[in-house]
Amino acid sequence: MVIASQGLSAGFALAGVPVFEATSGADAALQIERLAERERAGVVLVDETLYRDIPDEIRRGLQRSALPVVIPVPGPNWTSEASAHEYIVEILRRAIGYRVRLQ
Repeated sequence: MVIASQGLSAGFALAGVPVFEATSGADAALQIERLAERERAGVVLVDETLYRDIPDEIRRGLQRSALPVVIPVPGPNWTSEASAHEYIVEILRRAIGYRVRLQ
């Protein structure tokens, strides 16, 4: 499931992914809580801009929580080179609770 701003939600919806729109970090936090309780979501992708705006206390709680695994998804960035390797390692660390080394 995906929580995204209106501008990004259309692309995920076209891919067939259930999308829930949020307008702020607080709204995204409420959506995540609702998905965890009602939908029993296992993995929730969140627009990185919204994720950064989630209050620190709530974000720390999400990072400690086993389910759902909340993964911030960066939007397009045309000014810097992305490091997919580091991003995948961080996702694996959160999912299994241990930092792995990919070669």
